[in-house]
Amino acid sequence: MRLSQNIAGKSRARVSRAIRPGMTLMEVVIAIGVVAFVVPIILAATGSAGSSRRNAEADTRSAWIARQVQQELIVSWGEFPAESVFKENKNFPSFASKASPDVLLYDSGGEFVSKGSSTDLTKASQVPDASYVVAIYAEEYNPPNLTATANPLCILRIQVIHPAKSSKGSRSTYRYNLITSKQGTL
Repeated sequence: MRLSQNIAGKSRARVSRAIRPGMTLMEVVIAIGVVAFVVPIILAATGSAGSSRRNAEADTRSAWIARQVQQELIVSWGEFPAESVFKENKNFPSFASKASPDVLLYDSGGEFVSKGSSTDLTKASQVPDASYVVAIYAEEYNPPNLTATANPLCILRIQVIHPAKSSKGSRSTYRYNLITSKQGTL
């Protein structure tokens, strides 16, 4: 019997090792090393993608809010200011100031929530639904090529700050300078 095993060219120890399923220790160590290297990269990429999506959404929403605030101001400059979020007639072409702007709060869908205060600009907002803080003031604008008889213009200085519930240092600020007339058309 021993002779037949040697004739086949394999010993019983080699045959049993070759047939046995599984991996060697070296293969296991290499597999663990690859997983340990690749998994953190994948997790970092998915976290970065989520953050990029949130930033892009906030950027898009802030532009929409800035345009909405401009429309609300045009309504407040008209005959029925009570129909705007300002509820009062704003002076045209200038109102508020950089040092003490008007503050408005908007939710995550871009809907007006309430008027805010200077505290909402400097600290995390305490208004439950607020996601965006809007600071706005206007300055008179007289371009050099505009004649004196033309309608006056103003520059609306709008800052949309997101997220409203974060501290000042961890917020993103989007600045918009819109030139407009009292009627809103240029």
